[in-house]
Amino acid sequence: MRAMSRSTILDAIRNAGLISRIDLARTTGFSQSSVTGLTAELIREQLIIEKKVGEYEGGRPPMLLSLNPDGAYVVGVNITFDTIVAVIINMEARVLAIQRTPIEKNRHSVADIADGIVRAVQACIWEANFSKEQISGVGIGIPGLVDSDSGIIRFMPNYNWENVNLRDLVQMQLKHPIYIENSSNTLAIAEQWLGEGKGVGNFLVVTLENGVGLGIVIQGHLYRGQSGTAGEFGHITIDPGGPPCRCGKNGCVESYAGNISILRAARIAAQNGDWKPQHPDITYDDVLNSALAGNTCLIDIFKTAGQKLGLGISHLITLFNPAKIIFTGRGVRAGALMFDSMDAQMKLHLSTKFGPSQTQIVIKHWNEKDWARGAGTLVLGELYKSPMSRMAGLGKTMSPPG
Repeated sequence: MRAMSRSTILDAIRNAGLISRIDLARTTGFSQSSVTGLTAELIREQLIIEKKVGEYEGGRPPMLLSLNPDGAYVVGVNITFDTIVAVIINMEARVLAIQRTPIEKNRHSVADIADGIVRAVQACIWEANFSKEQISGVGIGIPGLVDSDSGIIRFMPNYNWENVNLRDLVQMQLKHPIYIENSSNTLAIAEQWLGEGKGVGNFLVVTLENGVGLGIVIQGHLYRGQSGTAGEFGHITIDPGGPPCRCGKNGCVESYAGNISILRAARIAAQNGDWKPQHPDITYDDVLNSALAGNTCLIDIFKTAGQKLGLGISHLITLFNPAKIIFTGRGVRAGALMFDSMDAQMKLHLSTKFGPSQTQIVIKHWNEKDWARGAGTLVLGELYKSPMSRMAGLGKTMSPPG
């Protein structure tokens, strides 16, 4: 209960920016004595500070509370098929440093990726002139099925991993607390903290990468499901007779709308002579650029992807009734090629019996550092709960490197 109370207090301060203890009590519903005790504890831990005098009408002016930007530093890591991105963020989730490390071709074993993460984290800390002692923990975002409590990656199709423990391998080398989560979930957390989801109780984040992911926020809380693997929207079957999916089924949302599936369809078109690529080693960017240049065959592939995605989105709206659905990832660069047909199909399959849909669709510009920053917020969330979570970062100084 105390961890929940701490988290509630810190969330309220983060959302307000500056807030008095009286307003904090009103916002949270806690008694003023509870607010006084909790905020005193958080000030001692340097997570919040008294910042400036608020406006008042007579009497003693209240001191306003805010997060201490330099109260803690954490590292967030995101893994894609070919790149590891590491960032250092402060207590306000502001990115202070970033490090991109390419993953060598055919070096995708668990040990290889663990070593790559360690190198990326160490390089980020070193090049930004931080000390190891200043880092309170490391969060890792994984594009796959992750049981965040046990640290087990149940399935990661990019590398064909099943039931592996990446977290412990990294922790043995870095000696920092390590937190691991599905990357769509980390993005949902980041959006809730400082993006399109800030102040929104119910929203979804749909990620369009090699696969199609989903982060779910219900009543202000990330929903992980019974075993931590909720949100596998990409593996919902929408056409049992459709193309094969990496999960072993056919006709999943991902088997149409994932970047890797769009690339597969384009390669088939090239084999059939419907498209003549400039070189044999076709990439997703080649497909997208040719479609944007007007190739009708490739335009049709994106249109079909959008239609299947729209059908799936209509199911999400019917099921969750979210205030917002936020789309992000490399796949959003397709723009109107995919989203026009998605929007039309989504509206076609929404029943008017439930009234007009109030869900706002947000197409967000893709930025790779957002994913790593989202992974870092995993650690900040733990710092919110308990002072024990930040022991590794309580070393010699909490001042930023000069």
